[in-house]
Amino acid sequence: MSKCYNCGIPLNKENKTREHIPAQNTFVGYPIKYKLNRLTVPCCFKCNQEYSKIDEEIRDAIGIMNENDELQADLTKRAVESIMKQKDWKERVELVDGKVVSVTFSYDNFRKLHIKNFKGLFYKKYGYPVPDDCEIQIIAEGDFDNQKLNNIAQYLTNNLKDGGNLEASGHKDIFEYKLKSLTPTEDGLITDTPTLDDAVGVVGLLIYHKKLNTVIIAAKKDYLKSFSKEEST
Repeated sequence: MSKCYNCGIPLNKENKTREHIPAQNTFVGYPIKYKLNRLTVPCCFKCNQEYSKIDEEIRDAIGIMNENDELQADLTKRAVESIMKQKDWKERVELVDGKVVSVTFSYDNFRKLHIKNFKGLFYKKYGYPVPDDCEIQIIAEGDFDNQKLNNIAQYLTNNLKDGGNLEASGHKDIFEYKLKSLTPTEDGLITDTPTLDDAVGVVGLLIYHKKLNTVIIAAKKDYLKSFSKEEST
């Protein structure tokens, strides 16, 4: 019996649906060839509904960041329409001489969506949800003030993004990613192992539309505590 990739409850005919990683709205306006081989994971109806309330946040940010990319024209149009429908749009949009110069977004929603996509990738690779004894942290965006963890983030970004070897959901221009097991060696590097038996966690690099990058770690809580202790000494 499959489980929900997010909350881990067993799924049946009554509560089973599926979640796209990333959300389908990030593919709006692109030709069909960009939408082939998109990743999906089993999901319960409750979790699916909860994320559907905020899954436009990343789509809107990408749309606003568009710099005359014709393939993103429809995505940008929908992003503008979505933002202008919000009650707080005047607080979110900064205008100068009638032109939009900046738009603010909910970082909390960004975090939730990044973590959701990471959980989906984890389930797809290992076949089960992120274990309960792991804590998930976004470490590429200053979400965890720990130099050693940020060094791990830098290592992953430099060795996977610059070196290639990334995987994609749909098309690489829309969503690329890579997960590596977190198995530190004596010299401080990270080795990748086929199973998580000896690993202390998993790190992931997520890239949306080659514009939004984030690095996430799901590490055993005891391992994270050991980092904090070392930092304080």
